[in-house]
Amino acid sequence: MKNKIIMMMLFAGISSSALAVNVYKDKDTTLDIYGRLEYQFAHGDASFAGNDSRNQLGGRLGIYVTRDLSLLEETKVIGRLEWQVRTEKNDNKTKDKDLDARYAWLGLSHARYGELIGGRTQNPLYQVMRMTDKYKNFTPNVYNYGISTIDTSYQFNRQDGTLQWNGDFDGHQIRAAYVAGNGNSDNEVLDNAMMLSYRKMLKVGDLKITPAIAASEFNRKDNIQKKVTDDRKKHQQVMGGLQFDYDAMSLAVTAGKLAIERDNKSDNDYVSFDSVASYQFEKVKILGGYSFLDEDGQDIYEKEGWRAEAQLTMAKNTYLSVSYIKQLADKNVKTNDDAVIVGLRFDF
Repeated sequence: MKNKIIMMMLFAGISSSALAVNVYKDKDTTLDIYGRLEYQFAHGDASFAGNDSRNQLGGRLGIYVTRDLSLLEETKVIGRLEWQVRTEKNDNKTKDKDLDARYAWLGLSHARYGELIGGRTQNPLYQVMRMTDKYKNFTPNVYNYGISTIDTSYQFNRQDGTLQWNGDFDGHQIRAAYVAGNGNSDNEVLDNAMMLSYRKMLKVGDLKITPAIAASEFNRKDNIQKKVTDDRKKHQQVMGGLQFDYDAMSLAVTAGKLAIERDNKSDNDYVSFDSVASYQFEKVKILGGYSFLDEDGQDIYEKEGWRAEAQLTMAKNTYLSVSYIKQLADKNVKTNDDAVIVGLRFDF
């Protein structure tokens, strides 16, 4: 079997990576390979280019495996490994590793009761965040402010040391996670964290309405040796969103409330808002949105900006996109930065 798998992987890689979805399958086992290639050219302070013109080529590479268990009916072992891939070294301003794990988890999946997985997962908060995460060249960044000072492994929508349950019951999508920390990481301050979310799509005629809600709490250890930025000791947030889809039109809005407890200081409170509207013209999609992160007691937003993007579908899973990004505030200071990014992306 081992030789057979190797030969099939080699053949799939030589023939066409775009077709290499299912690499191996038998009665009990499946092995899938997927990924992305992405080229971006950017100019402007509101992008990775800074005040210059820069380009970068990156991508993703992942494997997904399943194995039926004869010991338990309707149950499988499931696992995922996915890496962020960058080709440049020391010639751009991203300062990212060439190969960095995005997801790495293993668990059990039951046909009726859902999945129980452990490792670096896509956390429950993404059920809300994904509503406005629609751009090819831009990622909303008004969520979860300050978490990474307590959990240094946190990255946008994922972190290490997570035990997570994913359940889907007649369209009711429930996610719950407990974060205990990774024993092999350098995270010395995280005690524990909990996350929970719910999402459900409803249909009213041709209109689809999708509400979602999520909450999280991250707790710092007591008597720590390593200093935490701004003496943060507890991070709590609740967020919700609504998405409307009708024919070629879509509108999504999210909002959140965030509170950070600090040693011998008052709480740091924030309100977040994000939005995106889009329209599909056959092979061209036009998107635009506005977002802010408002710190209580400040006259100027912690973050504020808007953006617009055009996406051309050149072939299945192949996109050419042009984005304009406008930054209006950063770190409670008004700004007037902008950027233009052109991207070519191929998902396989």
